[in-house]
Amino acid sequence: MTYDAIVVGGGLAGSAAAAHLARRGHAVLLLERIRFPQHRLCGEFLSGETQDLFARLGVLDDVQRAGAVSIRTATLTALSGGVFHQPLPAPALGLSRYALDPLLFHHAARLGATVREGAPVRRIERDGDGFAVSTDDETFRARHVVGAWGKRSGLDGSMQRSFVRQTTPWVGFKAHFEGDDLEDGIELHAFDGGYVGMSRVEHGRTNVCWIASKSVLAAAGGSPEAMLDGPMRRNPHLAARLDRMRRVSERFEAVAQVTFALKGTDADGVTMLGDTAGMIAPVAGDGMAMALHAAELAAPLIDGYLAGRFCRDDLHRVYAARWRQRFGLRLRLGRMLHALYVRPHTADAALRAARAVPQVGRWVMHNTRG
Repeated sequence: MTYDAIVVGGGLAGSAAAAHLARRGHAVLLLERIRFPQHRLCGEFLSGETQDLFARLGVLDDVQRAGAVSIRTATLTALSGGVFHQPLPAPALGLSRYALDPLLFHHAARLGATVREGAPVRRIERDGDGFAVSTDDETFRARHVVGAWGKRSGLDGSMQRSFVRQTTPWVGFKAHFEGDDLEDGIELHAFDGGYVGMSRVEHGRTNVCWIASKSVLAAAGGSPEAMLDGPMRRNPHLAARLDRMRRVSERFEAVAQVTFALKGTDADGVTMLGDTAGMIAPVAGDGMAMALHAAELAAPLIDGYLAGRFCRDDLHRVYAARWRQRFGLRLRLGRMLHALYVRPHTADAALRAARAVPQVGRWVMHNTRG
């Protein structure tokens, strides 16, 4: 069988794209390398625009039943002890990837997509006007392929995407904690060489996710536990939070070579979504919304290509333009805020400026959270 589209990656972007295309009547195969449920490294913060995105996808009620919690405020702190507190532009949600990923994956299946877990894709090759997609066990064929495999994959190397040749100093960690209540807020705490985000998720837990330079990790002893006990506690607000919490995750999720480079919205004819196209700096807190929104942007264009209304080059040209229009500003702001927030002096200066001119803080928050 030749599918209309194969979607590689069953995270938010991939499952949403498969659902949108299946709803339009296309034969879709959704391939995911892991078996659900599993934890993934992610801030697990769903900014305000996701509620409309979930509603249009048809899963908002399911997301709420899964235990999503309401988040209405943001608090930012610096190493000096400075604080900036601001209501979010719109109510946001907190829900773990452990709960959200299988929910979206099985929603795509209910809409008619063929789904396979535990099916890591090893190769994507052109096959005439279409593609051949190979796992360890099988080769599938499709008229079009969507790439939604996340931050970095061996597929990026085999497709010779330029960003894989670049090295970056950033590493990330994530775990769930219990013992303190953030109420209806999300918090972002800066420390020397990094920052940590905290947000509520289901079952009264708090997701603690941070990014730091490799040099900070090495100086702390090379483990996330050492970072929690060392450099991160120099921020008094963060130290107070950590003192009241205990880790409940069995292990830390970790990732290295985190890049905020624009990776490209297509490669070798494959349409890229989510972090596969470009990752927003975690300080902006909008990665999951962008993944869902990119799937919504791409699906009608892929539908048009499959229906013969335009060629693949037109699909990618229009998608790239709409992707830049929708995400370009927030990606630039995210990179700028990241550069400010990983340095103690600039982080403190940024919070002082936001307190002195609250309109600036509101504008930045609005434009990095959809």
